[in-house]
Amino acid sequence: MLWIIGSCNIDLTVKVERFPNEGETVLALESHISVGGKGANQAVGAAVWKINPKLIASVGSDTFGKQAFQTLQQYGVDTSSIVASDKHPTGMAWIEIDKRGNNRITVVPGANVDLLAGQILPNLVSLKETDYVLAQLEIPVKSVESAFAYAKRKGATTILNLSPSFEGVEVLLSLTDLLVLNEKEYCQLTKISSFLEAMEEAKAHFFRYGITALVVTAGELGAFLSMKNSSFVHFPSPKVQVVDSSGAGDAFLGTFSAWMVMGKSIEEALKAAVISGSLACCCLGTMSAIPDPMQVLQHLKNAI
Repeated sequence: MLWIIGSCNIDLTVKVERFPNEGETVLALESHISVGGKGANQAVGAAVWKINPKLIASVGSDTFGKQAFQTLQQYGVDTSSIVASDKHPTGMAWIEIDKRGNNRITVVPGANVDLLAGQILPNLVSLKETDYVLAQLEIPVKSVESAFAYAKRKGATTILNLSPSFEGVEVLLSLTDLLVLNEKEYCQLTKISSFLEAMEEAKAHFFRYGITALVVTAGELGAFLSMKNSSFVHFPSPKVQVVDSSGAGDAFLGTFSAWMVMGKSIEEALKAAVISGSLACCCLGTMSAIPDPMQVLQHLKNAI
């Protein structure tokens, strides 16, 4: 089973010809409101593979919170562990997308800050040794640490999407089995200027914490995998027409974690995840851009 501990937001997405400069106002070409947040998006990205993942999250006791419950249930996500907080409203994300598909995202955490260990750990009591626990960092880091520490005691496998990235996560990394981050986060944390030129030397920064596998996503290049004491292996992505890249990472993580739960090898999971992330760039939005599994499987078949 897959357990996902993470954020749940309402996304306000606007598409613009170009991003505004400081102090400037531009008119949007289109806009829409949808359920999002890394935790919720990744849960849906896994749920489309019919594995019924359980999402542990916190939303507000408001209309947006109710919308999140309904949307996630429609996708097949187990929402029984989502908490409705009275302290803060549902988190929100403001997403700007330009005509080239680049994005700028500002997140207001809202009720996500109320997802503490006291709300998480009671929901993990039925965790099994064969289960996987996936988390990101749009909720309090201490909450993820507590969840991962509990998961490790239970013998479950932990997957950390180190996003957004920041310093001071040494304890969390020591509790992580599979680490996934993008090339910019990789360079930021290892203090290198070029991922492709220095990725081999820099990976020791992460493996010293005891992780078993390191996955780095690199946009149109696809993804790179390194196991302990082995060089990076490249998993190229198919060429697509990019409309909006904001949902790519979550589609990638959803498929990757789902395939791991389905008993696939990490290499098989990454091949499918790279395709899923690439196809997610072809549509506007995050959750709405998650591709149909049949599309992913067809691309895999064509690649053989």
